[in-house]
Amino acid sequence: MSLLPSAESIVENAVRGNRGLDVNQIHARTYELLIAYRSKYYESRLDEFLDGMAVSADCRRAVRNALLKPVNVSGTEYSNFMEELTRRISQSMQPVSGRIAEACAELELKRAGLRVRIHYTLRERRTDITILHSSERRGVQKHRIEVKNMKLRERAARGLAFDGDSLFGFFDSPSEFTEGNLQVMRDACRVTGGYVYVPPKTLAAITRKNLDPSAYRIRENTRFGSDMAEFAKSGSIPPT
Repeated sequence: MSLLPSAESIVENAVRGNRGLDVNQIHARTYELLIAYRSKYYESRLDEFLDGMAVSADCRRAVRNALLKPVNVSGTEYSNFMEELTRRISQSMQPVSGRIAEACAELELKRAGLRVRIHYTLRERRTDITILHSSERRGVQKHRIEVKNMKLRERAARGLAFDGDSLFGFFDSPSEFTEGNLQVMRDACRVTGGYVYVPPKTLAAITRKNLDPSAYRIRENTRFGSDMAEFAKSGSIPPT
């Protein structure tokens, strides 16, 4: 049984009652929800643990000793109760967190009027999202989207040409966007006709380095949906 809801349901909860939020605000809201789900998990597990204890006025010492006692859960040994809690919830959060980024990207496509299996596909070979354009003259054209969550990582920059034609993410470390990484991504995107979509704050941080985002094919991720809708319609992403 999963310790957390699916990425899709978390994004749905983030949007519910907040239809005016942009994609970055939605992503931030999903993180708040993840933290809330984690807190509820801790509370419920601790309540279950304390239900089996005879709590007295001296409960603080009893609880402390109990929490530090080694435990065995489903055949796995943990040094203490809290280690079991944190390790299992962390293992659940990592894949869900990555999937949330993909779900947010897909939400932008849906907001732009695109439909799955008609205008785009998910997880085709090594690609997270593939945008489709069909024409009688050229047949089906594809534009591959590599989705990242919070960190760029150098291998993402250098692997862009292999895994995607454009890169979309919620990168929160502008320092990763060195001039060297920007040049590598620019060169790859020039070949594919793609762009790198980043949060407005990251775009502003790049600009403050006296670097021109447009020269490196960097765009705000809030225009991702409209750009991909244009590709689905015409077979190319607008240059401006």
